[in-house]
Amino acid sequence: MKSFSAFRIAPLLTAALVTLSGLTALPALAAKPVQVWVYNQSDVQYYSDMVALYNKKTGAKFDAEFKAYGYSEMPDKLSLAVKSGINVPDIVQFDEIFFSLYLKGEIPFLDLTSRIAKSPLKSGILPQRSGLFTWKGRVYGVPQSVASVVLWYREDLFREAGITPNDLRTWEGFEKAALKIRTDSRHMLAMDWSYLPILLRQRGYNFYDKNGVALGDSAAIVETWERLVRWNKDGISFIPGQGGIFSPQFFSTSVGDNGVMAILGADWYGLDVLQNMDQAHKGKWRAMPLPVWTDSRSKGRRNTSSFSGQGLVIFKKSPNTEAAWKFIEWVMSDVDANVERYLQGNCFTPYQPAWTDGRLARPEPFYGNQILTELFIRLAPGLPPAAQSPAHALIVNFLREQYFSSTMNSSDYTPAQAYSDLKAQLRTMGYVK
Repeated sequence: MKSFSAFRIAPLLTAALVTLSGLTALPALAAKPVQVWVYNQSDVQYYSDMVALYNKKTGAKFDAEFKAYGYSEMPDKLSLAVKSGINVPDIVQFDEIFFSLYLKGEIPFLDLTSRIAKSPLKSGILPQRSGLFTWKGRVYGVPQSVASVVLWYREDLFREAGITPNDLRTWEGFEKAALKIRTDSRHMLAMDWSYLPILLRQRGYNFYDKNGVALGDSAAIVETWERLVRWNKDGISFIPGQGGIFSPQFFSTSVGDNGVMAILGADWYGLDVLQNMDQAHKGKWRAMPLPVWTDSRSKGRRNTSSFSGQGLVIFKKSPNTEAAWKFIEWVMSDVDANVERYLQGNCFTPYQPAWTDGRLARPEPFYGNQILTELFIRLAPGLPPAAQSPAHALIVNFLREQYFSSTMNSSDYTPAQAYSDLKAQLRTMGYVK
């Protein structure tokens, strides 16, 4: 998972929704080479390498051309291509949040359900991730990451403060430790809007149910939201500047000055963002399971959650659907391909047969030689199941750009009010009954 620091979808949603409302049939594309859109140049390099390995291993003569677009640029480019039918790609590396924009009306991606049913991916992909690109029982994409959320923490700062991971087994213990060590310049966490869906999923809820119906679990949503507001009020967390925990400024100031002791983030956050942004503290970071919820409303005692995730989809009007599918099936089920993606510092694969490969058990110098994959594998069974909804991207947008920050910055605007306003806004748009 690359370039999530560029996460901004507010400027894109209006254009995307307008263009998608006028979806037209796509004209025939050139038969070769297969056009592949990815998020950045590192993904171009990875998939170029995999094309060469695929051809070498299978004897195929697969030819592909790659275009790299930033995380924010991709959905805009894609919606315009779908609308116009011009320069439409065959394969797209797509984020599941933006995938939800295509779930109203005709879905322009190839239905992979029957192909996956006859593929090693059927039993190989971690079941909890299979819903990431699934809608109404049909599968349209193959997920690339487990995206399990852990607590990334500074071992040196914990040791200095007299805190151990054992003290943080529950959120009550976490809060107690955080209140003990807080100062004007140091906090346990930097608050981020992503923590709300992360903690909500950890508790066994979501912003929509398995059928995509949005905002049904009002009590759990409001209660979790209130907990985060309290963390900010009590000094357990603080609000970082623009861009939040994904911005270079956050790392150069708060993280660089040892003002943040821990961050909630998915596997790809630690493997990519954190390592690339904070080389000054190489060897001092560690990863541990999330503290668990012990209250009666929370379902089970999950010590992980999930956040975001990318996958590969195929346009159904592509003349190269079979060649595209064969490559996707191979790159997502070949052990060497999956191992290489992890070794390049991108994400941990959801393809379980690759987990036993010894190369994944490498000590990570950035994390004090901790073997991160041992933790990811141990947490995988507790991962909350992925689901989709046409309202997914809109909820993310409204939370990030409006409602979440409003509750954090105003004592007069409560999570209950924000939830009510969010639901009313989605109702006017036809996403909530």
